[in-house]
Amino acid sequence: MKTAFEVAKGRYGAVASYIGLVKSPGIKNREVKELIIETYPQYADKILTQICEDVKRKYRIRLATIYHFEGSFHVGEILVMVIAISRDRKKLFPAVEETIRRYKTEPTIWKKEIYLGGGSKWAKK
Repeated sequence: MKTAFEVAKGRYGAVASYIGLVKSPGIKNREVKELIIETYPQYADKILTQICEDVKRKYRIRLATIYHFEGSFHVGEILVMVIAISRDRKKLFPAVEETIRRYKTEPTIWKKEIYLGGGSKWAKK
């Protein structure tokens, strides 16, 4: 896999990334110990790919990609990364913003917060 800088090859002057981390407190301000992320990969992966293609076409950028992780995570660990490449920043930042917004709303992704002191809660992201 090529790095973002290899993809840019001097023709594109802007690379932006977003990294989403597990945070605490979580739902209803409860202290999170662990977060479990689950999807139906065959469904979610198609939607994530479509989001990236739509954003690339809409903003006419070189690359938009989402790296979404599943499994068990502790506070501070990485859950998602978005990387985008464009000729300039004018198109880049709105493209990254839309990619993140759509990632948060379109694919079905469940998260289970496990709380310090016991208890847990499932929620659709």
